[in-house]
Amino acid sequence: MVVVTLNYRMNIFGFPGGAGETQNLGLRDQREAVEWVRTNIAQFGGDTSRIALAGQSSGGVAIDYWAYAYRDDPIASGLILTSGNAFSFPLNAPGVTDRNWNTVVSALGCNNNNNNTTTSDRAAAAAVMSCMRAQPWAAIKAAAAAIRPSASTSVLRSVPAFYPQVDNELVFPDYMERTAAGLFARMPILGGNTHNEAGYYRIPAYGNGGVVPTDAQVDAFHLESFTCPSAYQAAGRKVHGVPAWVYRYLGDWDNTRLYPTSGAYHGVDLHMVFGGSEEVSGLPATAEQREMTKVMQRAWYAFADDPWDGLEKGLGWPRWEPGKPTLIELGKDNKAKVNSVKPAVYDGLCSNVTMGASGLFTATG
Repeated sequence: MVVVTLNYRMNIFGFPGGAGETQNLGLRDQREAVEWVRTNIAQFGGDTSRIALAGQSSGGVAIDYWAYAYRDDPIASGLILTSGNAFSFPLNAPGVTDRNWNTVVSALGCNNNNNNTTTSDRAAAAAVMSCMRAQPWAAIKAAAAAIRPSASTSVLRSVPAFYPQVDNELVFPDYMERTAAGLFARMPILGGNTHNEAGYYRIPAYGNGGVVPTDAQVDAFHLESFTCPSAYQAAGRKVHGVPAWVYRYLGDWDNTRLYPTSGAYHGVDLHMVFGGSEEVSGLPATAEQREMTKVMQRAWYAFADDPWDGLEKGLGWPRWEPGKPTLIELGKDNKAKVNSVKPAVYDGLCSNVTMGASGLFTATG
């Protein structure tokens, strides 16, 4: 397996807003990088017919957006969506990102270039952009950091001030309808989440205002942003004959723990995928943990090697199907075992849950 990681612009540099400007630059960076991989990966021993895209959290969302944006030329053959997909997180309400952009423009004095009322809107916007491009990046970053994120439907999750926005090219407002209609690239997915995503999210929530969520708020957060989006996407793929595999990671190892009760928190499963827990923490991995790393690395390889059949034929992982033991538990009781349970063990309440991205356009800032 050849692993390629890429950088892309984030925050105001990747998602600046600005009426009339090209939006979602960070997502466009991703496309440029994958096109580069398609052109060059053979020289590194890679196979252009077997490119799998993988992302975690907002990266998982971006990878899911990809399937809808590039239906005719997805380049990839499979998608790995870790703790995030198109249904996980809300976006800012219309106009919020533009307003935030204009606040930064004003803070840097770049709105003084369009005071001439005879200047056309296009010329004025060009003058603003020219001024902004001349600013030191650190000054732009500092001005953007002064803007608070928008509230959302969960106390554990806010909406960044500069974040992907609907442009009806790369990001759409109607993913439920598009999924139902099969308006996505026919690529198998491997998706899932950790058992206690909030183990991480509690930290910024407390740091940004002393918020201590109730158990009910944590349960709702897990369902609306992770468990139910994973189930919904798996069901949407199945209806259109595209296989999906869904996992839940439960490992809670000494050398990955954030605090005594952090559990299997948001992002901790990446330690297993990349096998770097000891390097990150300085604490040795147990023998069972090393075996768990092998289990997950084999699975990620099997999927990338053959997204349609690799997990099932190679490792015996069942395709996701409601009512049958087809949801994969990983690291349960800190054992390097793969368990299969009925999806309803975790997503049984999803019929009554509004998914996180259904808060689209509800955050007002």
